Amino acid sequence: MGNAEYMSVRASKDSIWPYGRIAWHYEYRANDHDESEKKFLGKEGNFNGEDIVDIIVAQEATANFLSTRLFQYFASDEVDADGEFVISEMMQAYFESGYKVSAVLRSLFNSDYFKSEKCMYSRVKGPVESVVGTARLAGTYQEPTLDVHSLWAQTMFMGQGLLAPPTVEGWHEGVEWIDSGSLVERINFAAKELSDPTKEGVKDIIHRVTAAQKDLSDSEKLVDSCLDFMGPIQVEADTREGLIQFAESQGVVRTEEGYPDQSGSTQIARLIGMIASTREYQLA
Repeated sequence: MGNAEYMSVRASKDSIWPYGRIAWHYEYRANDHDESEKKFLGKEGNFNGEDIVDIIVAQEATANFLSTRLFQYFASDEVDADGEFVISEMMQAYFESGYKVSAVLRSLFNSDYFKSEKCMYSRVKGPVESVVGTARLAGTYQEPTLDVHSLWAQTMFMGQGLLAPPTVEGWHEGVEWIDSGSLVERINFAAKELSDPTKEGVKDIIHRVTAAQKDLSDSEKLVDSCLDFMGPIQVEADTREGLIQFAESQGVVRTEEGYPDQSGSTQIARLIGMIASTREYQLA
């Protein structure tokens, strides 16, 4: 850290020092304030904490950091040339709106990039997103219950304890969510939840697949229907081929009067669980 950077950090600390907290609001203590002239990010003056914040939010680096992080959180883990253009528009919205995050998000969500296929399945789901999304898809909980605490435990096993980040920096997201241990937890949880034909959400998927796909003996169409009603989920060609082979290995789905019997429902549920164990299911 250079001397100029050190002095900026020191000035920031001295300016914020007289602030305390009372009843969850900041309290300014004038008698604790350092009245001397300070240098902070190229500015000079008798700054207080609010002045420091005003200087920080006006920096281009702040706009870039905020816009990039929001882009990666909502759109894509990787930022390509098109992503850089979207981020530049987000930064422009940040300054034109007077530093409003709502304007930055509006710029992102209204962009052509955010609505394009390029933005689909380009983020690794965070543990909370993965667990909650899977539980909702499976219909695990139909009403409030204390059992939902088990979902919190699952997110812990996958590396994201609610309200418990490892450091003040937060979690390292994207592909860093995935390691050998967390990946096994993700696959086991999703496959277990979605391969249970007694769960309401799984029943609904089976019903919709059956209604859309009258000929359940066609493994390719069966796989495509399950992928469609689980997302839709787009998978690579080799993943799709593996799912078709799995469906064929189970034999023809057994039906009764055009609808899967108990054994047939179990077959489709197993296929749904297998889809949940694919690489593509971990993406959003």
